[in-house]
Amino acid sequence: MIKFFRLGFLFGFLFWSFSILWIYDAINFYGAGTFLSSLLTFLLIAYLSLYFGLFGMAVHFFKDHKYRLFLIPSSFFLLEWVKSWMISGFPWLNLGIIFESLWGLLPIVGVSGTSFVMLLIICAILEKNIYVKTVVPILFTGLLLFGPGHYQKISEENSDLTVTVVQPANLGLDGLIELTNKADSNIVVWPEASAWYSGNAFSTDKRIIGGFFRREESKTFTAVIDASNGEGYNKHNLVPFGEFQPFGDLLIGINSFFNIPNSRISRGAFVQDKLNWSGLVCWELVFNNTFIERAKGTEFIIHVSNDSWYGSSMPAQHLKHARARSVESNKWVVRSTTDGLSQIISPQNEQSSKLLNRKEYGSITHTIKTNTDDTIYLKIGDWPILIFSLLACLMGYIFRGNNEN
Repeated sequence: MIKFFRLGFLFGFLFWSFSILWIYDAINFYGAGTFLSSLLTFLLIAYLSLYFGLFGMAVHFFKDHKYRLFLIPSSFFLLEWVKSWMISGFPWLNLGIIFESLWGLLPIVGVSGTSFVMLLIICAILEKNIYVKTVVPILFTGLLLFGPGHYQKISEENSDLTVTVVQPANLGLDGLIELTNKADSNIVVWPEASAWYSGNAFSTDKRIIGGFFRREESKTFTAVIDASNGEGYNKHNLVPFGEFQPFGDLLIGINSFFNIPNSRISRGAFVQDKLNWSGLVCWELVFNNTFIERAKGTEFIIHVSNDSWYGSSMPAQHLKHARARSVESNKWVVRSTTDGLSQIISPQNEQSSKLLNRKEYGSITHTIKTNTDDTIYLKIGDWPILIFSLLACLMGYIFRGNNEN
């Protein structure tokens, strides 16, 4: 079993080293230094690789089980689920999001459920039963390739809404206002942390919805706010070390020595008052529960972010998550970032706006369709597969000895 753990860990280490090397840039952005940035990046990659190692052990444990076809995908699903909340959670680049051509089931089972289906296909191919190894892969591969995620539409009867996203790059607040005043629509979306919110005190008659800092009594929140009325969403899933200290005051001395920010941003509530639009700040977009809670019953999604300190590869991965959320919910995602990548995203990719690339400043104006109808995934989330996987692995462990081939 240790051999399988090592093989899984090695595969995971290679995958995460290739995928999230941008973590180094994020840590080093504030001057942590080469040594500390490298060490923390290595530790994070090693931590994430543990889940692949544990999956390797699960494969070995269940490889001779009569119901391995379901137990191995269930094990993988549970490990991705645990990874999404353990410590502060890292639900980044789950298997189901990687290949856009396989997003056919996103409106039904979401990204995590797609991971389950992909593992189910692989396990079926390796089965000895000729019917299982042909029918199951053909059926589910067909659903991934040609399922509703690739052709769902929003009713033409739904309202049109013209919006603008601005990408100021290094122009600052004055540049933001200048771009806003030139916008070809009355609703303009600003990126994350554009300014402190103190009412609509900006030199424009446009309706601004954007990322702001705001104070409520003694607490400071980062939020996405409609500046015309103060309504919005406080960020719930904060970035460890960058926005909050996961270990309390334990590492304050170390943070000070290495010049790591020790922000005191307060965490917004998980459940907040609903608006006709849903707002998500930065990486809380990738948390399934937060996304479902915000997007359910709303007309469209606003995503604001500042990806400028994460290197060159992270923004493209972040954009892919935003595109997946649009398909999962069958709602438009209006995404504004400080210096790329910004886009107004349709559930049907060919209807999306043009893309504002890295370091490019400017704006995009595009007409979207509002949609309050929720997909199956928004209605039920990950619960059905989560419950099935928990029960399957529990029963598979208990009755392993009586079910071997």
